[in-house]
Amino acid sequence: MLYHEQSEDYRPLFWMQGRPIYVATLLLIVHIIGFIVAAISISYFGLGTVYDALAVNPSEIWHRGQVWRLLSYVTFDPYFFSQRSLWFLINMALFYFFGREVEQFVGRTTYLKLYVGLVLVPAILLCLLGLVITPSPFLNCGEVFFGVFVAFATIYPGVIPSCWIPLTASTLVWILLGISSLIDIAFHNFTSLFMLWTSSAVAYFGMCLAGAGRGMAWLTDWLEERRAQKLIRQHHFKIVKDKEATESIDAILDKISKQGVDSLNTRERAALEQARTKLLQRDER
Repeated sequence: MLYHEQSEDYRPLFWMQGRPIYVATLLLIVHIIGFIVAAISISYFGLGTVYDALAVNPSEIWHRGQVWRLLSYVTFDPYFFSQRSLWFLINMALFYFFGREVEQFVGRTTYLKLYVGLVLVPAILLCLLGLVITPSPFLNCGEVFFGVFVAFATIYPGVIPSCWIPLTASTLVWILLGISSLIDIAFHNFTSLFMLWTSSAVAYFGMCLAGAGRGMAWLTDWLEERRAQKLIRQHHFKIVKDKEATESIDAILDKISKQGVDSLNTRERAALEQARTKLLQRDER
């Protein structure tokens, strides 16, 4: 991996008992605290009540002004409280590992912006979508964690993250995206599908803007290709137009030679005068 130590942005936020605390570490602590608070709240109020209070719900945000939902929906994943609670530890470990690598590459400021973007952008877009349709409420931090993995794969597409799965990071991203999308489609969970792809897009374009991989070179290449194609079309059109004009003048001159100048109509005289003017301008150059 590529590590930077040339500026303050790549150093720990602070030290705690001799251990460096980076942004990735701090975010991990915040998520663990959120999980603990959610667990205690669920024990008192029930999972349904806590879910309804924290989920991003466009209707509640627009009509009741409950804007905290734009952040609170990433407090926990309801799946954490199933019998397979080990999923929580796996998510936290992967979130820290990939987040730490991304932070080492882009610096803590950019990484923090990425995290905020992964949380807010999908939620805001879902609320805007709620003006048109009625999406189901959404509560899950998994999409944010997956977005961090997408950011890692954008930076290191050829890296093999696991010795047990001999696949590159970029390949794993597409496989996981495909599996998750099929599951969401099968269960008609289109809100989750929307959040998954939106988070992935935020992570990818965020890293491109930060200069990861080829950066935004793909966009520049596309624009240059479009410009080149436009110039080719314009040049071809000019050649065709000049050829047609030459053929038209040749026909007029042939008519003059056979029938005289008086045989020309108004349109032909105008075309002949225009051709004469262009020749004079070319000679002056």
